[in-house]
Amino acid sequence: MLKFQKGTSAKVKRIAQWWGKPVNVYSFSLPAGWSCPQAKICLSKADKITGKITDGKDTTIRCYAASDEAKSPNARKARWYNFDAIKGLDFEGIYSELFYSLPNDADIVRIHVGGDFFNQKYFDAWVFLAQNKPETVFYAYTKSIPYWVSTTYEIPQNLKLIASAGGRSDELITEFNLREAVIVLSLEEADMLDLDIDHDESIAIQHKSKFALLIHGTQPKGSEASKAVQELKKIGFNGYGK
Repeated sequence: MLKFQKGTSAKVKRIAQWWGKPVNVYSFSLPAGWSCPQAKICLSKADKITGKITDGKDTTIRCYAASDEAKSPNARKARWYNFDAIKGLDFEGIYSELFYSLPNDADIVRIHVGGDFFNQKYFDAWVFLAQNKPETVFYAYTKSIPYWVSTTYEIPQNLKLIASAGGRSDELITEFNLREAVIVLSLEEADMLDLDIDHDESIAIQHKSKFALLIHGTQPKGSEASKAVQELKKIGFNGYGK
């Protein structure tokens, strides 16, 4: 059985506030960076054994999930367990593993707090799962845009996909008019771009508009992202962990 995690973060708990009733939220993750073929500005990897972080040559924003794996051996273990279990399977094998591992009480599933769609058959397996689980809402931020636009499956209404800007195929976001999320370094940057910031996943799950996500998490020392995190802390924003 693959490992789905029950959502317990402050951001996830806020979902129930706008959902209007208690809701069971789960996530499914893979090792950040190692399963992200289209990552660019956020490419970071935590070593499977030691947790030591390695940033990519184009990294300007360190992946929050990679930082989480660096601190948590349990997170690394669970995400590598999932990756090792499915990366060598065909479409039918991946779909079967996802279908039988999905918790029966899942109302909402975030696909990939860590990781991304690492090949076409894996992406298609999630689409097929959503088609066959219409009572569950699935959502995912992804830089794996080529798999999205190349799928032969119809994306069902209960699968909310959000293109994550800053990858290797950003031109496809505009070409195919895909919904997009942009990481901003400040409230002022979001205002300048005329974008609402999603603090509780309500825009990601409920709406179709482009939106912003506020930078958070541990960033490379001395980087613009690190400076931005420090400035946000001064106004009381310390991320979504609490």
